[in-house]
Amino acid sequence: MASFDLSPYTIIITTFTLLLLQKLISVISKPTIQSLVWNIYSSSPLLAQSKSIKQYAAKQHEIRTLTHEQRLISAQDEYARWTKLNRKLDKLKVELQELNESLGSEKARVNSLTNSLIWISTVLPIWVMRFLFRKTQLFYIRAGILPHYLEWWLALPFSQTGAIGLTCWMFAVNYVLSEIFFVVSFPFQNKVAKPEKPIKGEGQDEN
Repeated sequence: MASFDLSPYTIIITTFTLLLLQKLISVISKPTIQSLVWNIYSSSPLLAQSKSIKQYAAKQHEIRTLTHEQRLISAQDEYARWTKLNRKLDKLKVELQELNESLGSEKARVNSLTNSLIWISTVLPIWVMRFLFRKTQLFYIRAGILPHYLEWWLALPFSQTGAIGLTCWMFAVNYVLSEIFFVVSFPFQNKVAKPEKPIKGEGQDEN
C-alpha cells in the first residue's frame, strides 16, 4: 500500500474532479456525447478507416461546400445555377442518408468505445480510489463542534471517530454538486403552467 500513498489534499482534489466530470456527463447526457464523437470520427479522414466512413465524410464535405456556394448566389438572379446546385444537394443528402443507414454496426462500435472510455476515465478511477484509500483520513473535525454520535456516523465505514474519510467526502461532494447543478439548470427548465381553478358549469349545484 505504500506505493499508493497520496496526500489527503491530492485525494480530495482528484475525487472532486472525477465526480464533477461525472455530473457534467450526466447533464450533457451520453447520447449527446456519443453523437458528438461519431460526428468527429465520421468526418475525420485520419480516424475513419472504412470505405463507407470515408465516403460519408467526403459527401458531408461536398454538401457543406455546395450549401455555402448556394448561399452566395441569388435564386432569382441565377435561377438555373441555383436549381442545379439544389438538385445536387438533394441527391447528395439521399446518398448520405443511405450511407448513414449502412453504417449502423460501425456507429454501434464507436458508441460502445465511447461508453468504455467514459467508464474508464470517470467511474473506474473512483472505485479504485475507494478501495485503495478507504482507510485514509482526509481531514479531522475540531473536537466538540458536533455531537459524538454524529462524529461517529461521519467516520463510517473505515475512519476513526472525529475524522472524515473518502466515503463521507464523496457523499458530500455529490450532494453539493447535485444542488449546484439543479440551481443552475432550473431557469432553463420547461415552465409549468400555473394551475387554474376549474370553472363550475352552469346549473351545477354548489355544495
